[in-house]
Amino acid sequence: MEIKISPSIMCCKVEEYKPYIELFEKVKLDSIHFDIMDGHYVKNVMLGTTVYKDIKRLSNLPVDLHFMAYNPEDYIEYYNVQSGDRISFHPETTAQPYRLLQSIKDKGCLAGLVINPGTPISFIEESIDLIDYVTLMTVNPGFAGQKMVPNAPEKIRRIVELVNGRNIDVFVDGNTTFENSEIMRKAGANGFVVGTSSIMKSIDTFEEEYYKYIKNIEKVEI
Repeated sequence: MEIKISPSIMCCKVEEYKPYIELFEKVKLDSIHFDIMDGHYVKNVMLGTTVYKDIKRLSNLPVDLHFMAYNPEDYIEYYNVQSGDRISFHPETTAQPYRLLQSIKDKGCLAGLVINPGTPISFIEESIDLIDYVTLMTVNPGFAGQKMVPNAPEKIRRIVELVNGRNIDVFVDGNTTFENSEIMRKAGANGFVVGTSSIMKSIDTFEEEYYKYIKNIEKVEI
């Protein structure tokens, strides 16, 4: 599977959106990761509909909307999502995860499930015919700056084995540092949500850090 990089826009200050997005487009990143948190499923509140509209106005890159919210089907309707975007949610947050995946596909978007460190991967198995990608949280969801949980590499391997032979990307989200990205890639992940712990330390160094990061991943033997 092709290696895909998705920078988390919540790691940017508002005034950095435009210059960062210009860099994202210059290096032809896969998508822009966009975290939505309801303050209940996770004890944080992020990013609103106005920010989403601004990102779509500034860029033609797909947006990967990650819903960390109870009843994500309600929140999705607020965002007026665009065809070609990615939409993912945590399956335990809705009574009808299969139906929600169907509705996401009906919008012309790629559909994904997000699996927490303690969430069973059986959710993937039951919906595998509708899934375009899986995002494994390698930290507990809600806040940046956490350390990778110890069981993350093994869980990546289990997910990769489960989706083997299908055109399903396996993303990782959380503490995707230079060192951890090697471990994650070796376990089989091909998509990486990145932030300040890896390549988004500064606008001035982003491009250089991106090429170092991608080169470092590409050399890993799976």
